[in-house]
Amino acid sequence: MRQESTVRRALAAGLRSRSPLIVLTAALLAVAVLAGLQWFVASGRFTVLPERLMLRIPNDDYVHVSYRVAELRAKPPTGRVVYLFGGSGTMEMMRSEAALASDVVAAGGPRVTVVSLAAHQQTIGQTLALIDNLPRGHGLLAIGLSPNRLLATPAADARQVAGSPMALTSPSLAAALAGKASLKERLPGLLSGICDYAVSWANQRVFTRSPDLSLISYAHHYHSTNATANSAARRSGSVVELDRERPRFDANVAYNLAMLAAAVHLGREKGYDVTFFQQPLAPEASGPAWQAYLAGYRHDLAGIMSSASVPDIDVQAQARLRPNDFYDLFHLVNSGRDKWSPPFAADLARQLEQA
Repeated sequence: MRQESTVRRALAAGLRSRSPLIVLTAALLAVAVLAGLQWFVASGRFTVLPERLMLRIPNDDYVHVSYRVAELRAKPPTGRVVYLFGGSGTMEMMRSEAALASDVVAAGGPRVTVVSLAAHQQTIGQTLALIDNLPRGHGLLAIGLSPNRLLATPAADARQVAGSPMALTSPSLAAALAGKASLKERLPGLLSGICDYAVSWANQRVFTRSPDLSLISYAHHYHSTNATANSAARRSGSVVELDRERPRFDANVAYNLAMLAAAVHLGREKGYDVTFFQQPLAPEASGPAWQAYLAGYRHDLAGIMSSASVPDIDVQAQARLRPNDFYDLFHLVNSGRDKWSPPFAADLARQLEQA
């Protein structure tokens, strides 16, 4: 016991020492730890940990997509792949990846692996970063679009270069942001994103003390049943959404279209065909104001489609969706997914056959 006490006192005295050698040693140790942490995340080796331990909430899309990309890089899919990108509207438009792949075959298309890399509020810049991290392969990149996907600012996308909200960085995104946003305000590499994640993980998994944490697993849908908001709430929400979106769209559409063009170019460089598709939009998005907004959106998007020769899949009319097929303005429930998936899969099958 006396010897242990002596060792503790000596260690404490050493830590209090202002000796340059000790300070330098401590600094080198800190750098080594940070470098190791950076490598652990950037290399994708964090997938040695079960995904469920890394989730902060069941709908932790950013962790799930980060984990999925790391797995794809470590073991690229064989055969043809359809990668889906988009926001929560893309996440909610199908029952599952396997169900959509089956619908593609049922529509006369080839056997494919469907991989959804959609996440709620995914920006076009984040889509570009995801494509930058994909392995080279053969297949189709299907980029889901709607007016609310063209609202992000360069400053918001600059966070992704530093590894937030997804655990990946992107030289292509950094190059596209040059002159548009500062990339020097955060820690090097992915360290800022790692710190942001660690704080939020601790807040959710340690300090909230939820009784369900031991059972947590990723939930692919936010709206997994046929429950819907009432009609009055959806109509009111469409007005609020339009008032919120329209100014941000006008301010940022040119930037986001440039990001979209960069994503198309990069995807083709990596060997993939690229198509756009329109995410579902509820019938409440109607009336003169919405129609004017959507007409402007389609006009702006047509410029990219024409200059880059990108096809667009739009099955809104074919699906014959009714108000009760939507939870709210953008998100389908099961009845809507069952109407949407077959015509969407048929168009994917045609795109795959033409490739």
